[in-house]
Amino acid sequence: MSENEEDTISRAAAPAAGEPAASPGQIQGGAGPRLRLRAALAVGAVLMAFVALTGRLARLQIVEGSAYGRLADRQQILSRQLAAQRGNIYDCQGRLLATSVRRYSIYADPKAVRNPDSTAAALARVLDLPASMLKARFGRDSCFAWVKRQVTDAKAEAVRNMRLPGIYMRREHKRLYPQGKLGAHVIGFTDVDGRGLGGIESRMDALLRGRPGMESVLCDGGRRAIRSPQDSVQKAPFNGYDVFLTIDAYVQNIAEQELAAAAERHAPQCATAIVMDVRDGSVLAMASWPMFDPQAPGRGPVAAQRNVAVSDAYEPGSAFKPIPVSVALENGVTAPDARFDCHQGAWQVGRRTLHDVHPYGVLTVSDIICYSSNIGAAQVSMALGLDRLCRGVRSFGFGSPTGIALPGETGGIVRPLKGWGQYSVVSVAFGQELAVTGLSMTRAFAAFANEGKLLQPRIIKAVRHSHTKEVIYTAGEPVVLGRPISPQTALLVLQMMRRVVEEGTGQKAQDKEYPLAGKTGTAQLLREDGRGYGNRYLSTFVAVGPVPDCRIAVLVSLKAPAKNGYYGGTVAAPVVHRIAVRTLKYLQVPPALPEPTAHTQVALGESD
Repeated sequence: MSENEEDTISRAAAPAAGEPAASPGQIQGGAGPRLRLRAALAVGAVLMAFVALTGRLARLQIVEGSAYGRLADRQQILSRQLAAQRGNIYDCQGRLLATSVRRYSIYADPKAVRNPDSTAAALARVLDLPASMLKARFGRDSCFAWVKRQVTDAKAEAVRNMRLPGIYMRREHKRLYPQGKLGAHVIGFTDVDGRGLGGIESRMDALLRGRPGMESVLCDGGRRAIRSPQDSVQKAPFNGYDVFLTIDAYVQNIAEQELAAAAERHAPQCATAIVMDVRDGSVLAMASWPMFDPQAPGRGPVAAQRNVAVSDAYEPGSAFKPIPVSVALENGVTAPDARFDCHQGAWQVGRRTLHDVHPYGVLTVSDIICYSSNIGAAQVSMALGLDRLCRGVRSFGFGSPTGIALPGETGGIVRPLKGWGQYSVVSVAFGQELAVTGLSMTRAFAAFANEGKLLQPRIIKAVRHSHTKEVIYTAGEPVVLGRPISPQTALLVLQMMRRVVEEGTGQKAQDKEYPLAGKTGTAQLLREDGRGYGNRYLSTFVAVGPVPDCRIAVLVSLKAPAKNGYYGGTVAAPVVHRIAVRTLKYLQVPPALPEPTAHTQVALGESD
């Protein structure tokens, strides 16, 4: 360094003239307060942050802790319903009619499916589904999509072995009907979720389905269970109750076989057959045609699922004649041997002309039933009068549902007395101007065979728990709803109907071992446009037997038979005969010899 440079530096470092030189102590004293201030501010900021953080943590833990806990549970705990085992349905002998089996259902988490194209193709081959449909489901913005419900064990195992990401399974119950189509209209069916949609399955659904359980399992971020469900059940399901019907599967099979054969021969629009135990009102068989498969109800027309016996109301025609005649006998306005002029088949009543199929002269009341005279029946009803006729018809339960434990029952139509016209007393005499169901007709005829007692029809025999076998309901003693006629009147009408089979319009129901008593009916059906009666008919035969100690009542009705006749005596009576005889033999009812009749048989053509 040069001498000039040293002088310059010395002058710069020296104090200006008149200024005292700063000592080292003065320099250190100026910097200290500033450092302490900065340090205090920093510590204060840290303390404030700590206090704020502590407050926030306290709020999260104390004030909002339960809410965040529930949020965490929703994210980490998967709660799902455990399906209850649906109860079984049995016939009166304990034969299994409906049951449930475990099946796997396959579902997907679309967000977890890694390769939708290959996954859809692989599943389509095993499950017989369109790959395009599966691919569309995997493309949804959701966490759940069904692939296929209730697959077989073999297909479930095949899918499980694929180990496809995003594809999972869950156990469900599938309804099975071991007897196939037998009793389908009575038993009903369920949907894929196990809800009853028809028949007993629907009416008794609350008892059959039980109550579902609940389980909560720990799951990962993909909502996949990572803990064994057996260790996590919170509430076990309560399985459904078993239901025992009064239906006898063997008798039901007889009724369905004979009804199907009649449908094949006569090609009706629909048909029904009912077998009832006259002693307690138990329905042993209730068949409707056409049939449907309860395992796959969607494969046939919806109309085939209709239980014709309880849901269809119709004008019964001449099959109704024993009802007003019995009421007239009960009220003492006529007697079995009372005589009426039937005017050789044509009789003018006001502006209306009544006709018989065959011309008759003077007939007794018993003859009127035997040969089914409209003119004779009208005169009996006119002697009875409108008011007593209306009350008598209602006393047999017509116009109201029977109350049987089946869905879709209609009560038929019996208008209030003020709605009856001047010709109603005539029309009702031979089954017009009112509508009845097959079940209500069967019950009414059962009263003739049961000393005039009108019983409550029943189809439920017992209900019990499926596991504990605890019985919570039994049908018990027969329920007598009333006695529209006395035992004496019931016996008189039974004897008249016995003549129908022996020498009248129901001769095709004759049987030497099991004598029957019944009544035929051939009712004109209304035209489809509702404008009067057309050329279609309802063919009916109702019978009880064996006479005199009757055990069963049988009804067969075919709507609009299209070939091989349409009279009730031709179309329905032979079917009732076959059902009744086969049923009585199965029930091991001893054959009864028919009582000899004192009446002279009249040669007849076909009639109603």
